[in-house]
Amino acid sequence: MQLAPQSVLPQPVVVDVVVDVSVDADVSVDGDGDVAANVEDHDDVANDESAKSNRFREPRPPSRPLTSPATSPSPLTSSSTTTTTTTTTITSAIRGRRAWLIASMLWGLLGFGRAAAQSSVDATSTVFYEYGGPLHMLVVNPAAHANVEVTDTLAIQAGWEADVVSGASVAVVDAPGASSDVDAITSATKLKDFRNVFQGGAALRGDNTRIQASYAYGFESDYRSSGLSVSAATELFDRNTTLEIGYGRGWDAVCDLAQPEAEKAVERQRMPTSEGCFQKDEGKNQHALDLHSLSGTWTQAWTPIFNTQWSVSSQLVSGFQSNPYRAVWLGRAAAQEHHPNERARYGTSVSARIWLRPIGGALQLSARLYRDTWDLSSGSGEIAYERGLGALLRFRLRARYYQQSGAAFYSDDYALAPRGQYFTGDRELSPMHNWQGGARLELTPDVVGPERSLSLLDSLHFVLKADFTSYGFDSFHYGNAEVPNRRSIFATVSVDATF
Repeated sequence: MQLAPQSVLPQPVVVDVVVDVSVDADVSVDGDGDVAANVEDHDDVANDESAKSNRFREPRPPSRPLTSPATSPSPLTSSSTTTTTTTTTITSAIRGRRAWLIASMLWGLLGFGRAAAQSSVDATSTVFYEYGGPLHMLVVNPAAHANVEVTDTLAIQAGWEADVVSGASVAVVDAPGASSDVDAITSATKLKDFRNVFQGGAALRGDNTRIQASYAYGFESDYRSSGLSVSAATELFDRNTTLEIGYGRGWDAVCDLAQPEAEKAVERQRMPTSEGCFQKDEGKNQHALDLHSLSGTWTQAWTPIFNTQWSVSSQLVSGFQSNPYRAVWLGRAAAQEHHPNERARYGTSVSARIWLRPIGGALQLSARLYRDTWDLSSGSGEIAYERGLGALLRFRLRARYYQQSGAAFYSDDYALAPRGQYFTGDRELSPMHNWQGGARLELTPDVVGPERSLSLLDSLHFVLKADFTSYGFDSFHYGNAEVPNRRSIFATVSVDATF
């Protein structure tokens, strides 16, 4: 079963989301459908639940996107953090002397010179557990990535990750205090699924310039996704200024119950199971979901101890954006939730990081704003503190608050207070807020380099991270039942080796 539109497209639209391409992101789940992944202070808005435009289940596990627009190590990132990007190869054959001459001229104009060749591999294991009440959701996310420097200017990248999902999701969302015999909790759908994403990419790097392209393909029982992304970055003014732009295009397919297109939305039934999806089953159908994403980031080192970063992003989503498994009680009967087919999303974030000698570490403050054409808006603020503990250890503490409004068509009781032609049972489209706190510990063992036990390695990093989130849903109910899954734990263990 599909948990949420799992487009492998790096979607640079964020509802309060910070996403970096490093293997150790701090992640939070927000209601506008957003997974906010704050990776070592880099505000590349690439992926969040809102950016995925809907949730097929609740909650969606915050898995790290495989194909974020390529991002270089930011001045906002700790110098001890190794950033591993995952991008896809786009190969073009240039034939003929004239084509070769043009290519050579472009190569020179872009300034691709010699750079220190370096290759790396990383392995990550993440566990997301959402709990509270009789329902729960568990997602285990193993991942592995490799970056191979073919030449001083060309790198090839490949990666794989999976989502192993188990738990339960509410199938029929009932109105508060309703007298119907629908029990949202005991009628919840049991979930078990396995999702794979494979990707590959290539990057051209010069002394001050980088161009990357990537492609990824993901599949599971009820969802197929393909994503292409390109990005370019340049460093200016003695590398104190970094400018980056990225574009992503996604082509997804969503499985649904086969129903007459002319049938009224209030008569459409939810899909009870994914059995038969993508197998030419006469009882199943599939819908297209297209995504276009655009992002830009400006990172500035003002002094050796003070850096800032500003990001903007937008995304256009077109196609089926409802949860095919979920139905909403409309008074006399339940119908499959019905969302608009079009959604435009806009986000911006700003972050500042400063080294403070009195506290012996770096302090970071960040803020993010988001709005979309479903009239959902959100904002968040975060504070983080990081410092080293000797030469081998670094730790980071963070706290974050997030709040959002509800979508224009959201109602907690569609029988008494309908909101036009659309209706939803997604709690992440209701007014909500959350608090999050987390810690990160990085170990760099002194075992690499010449005359060391691991002389073939240039660097080796181990990372342990954990985040706790508490959610508040003031205007969302499952009939007379308390909203379950109001707390979550997100834990990550990763290792990164550079050759």
